[in-house]
Amino acid sequence: MKTILPLILLTASLTLAPGARAAEYKLSGDNTKIKFVGSKKDGKHEGSFPKLTGKFIADADVTQGKLEVTIDIDSMTTDAAKLTAHLKSPDFFDAKRFPEAKFVSKSIKAGPDGYVVAGELTMHGKTAPLSIPAKIVQGDGLTVSCQFDLNRHDWGISYGKGNVNDLVKMTIEVKAK
Repeated sequence: MKTILPLILLTASLTLAPGARAAEYKLSGDNTKIKFVGSKKDGKHEGSFPKLTGKFIADADVTQGKLEVTIDIDSMTTDAAKLTAHLKSPDFFDAKRFPEAKFVSKSIKAGPDGYVVAGELTMHGKTAPLSIPAKIVQGDGLTVSCQFDLNRHDWGISYGKGNVNDLVKMTIEVKAK
């Protein structure tokens, strides 16, 4: 038995893929862009969240990765100053009461056009599941691109029901080293 244990340990260490060491990519407003388009009956508005922190940790197998992002809600900007102030108010995000939104991945699985990152988004005082289709490429750094619809009512943001579209179009782009 004493000779079998070292053999098992040696075999286990040899089965690790070369370069299987996990890489950690730090995410910030410099390398990660989170944009949105909200629409209503008579038009649409674009905005973004320029301040965020986070990390993506993965080895060569992206499906083993972990993603965590914290967004500064008060950093939100839109194409209209009056709208930005209204979105930060208690009618929408209530930025003073809920200054951050946080996404934590639970799994990353291969999907039809890349991957599906499933996790939980905590926003506006509520945590709900969120699955995001994503194209993820590791090589000389990390590149991620996502486009998806977010139903604001899932997080209790319901102001303007019937006048403001329930779905917000989200775009996320990451280019991290």
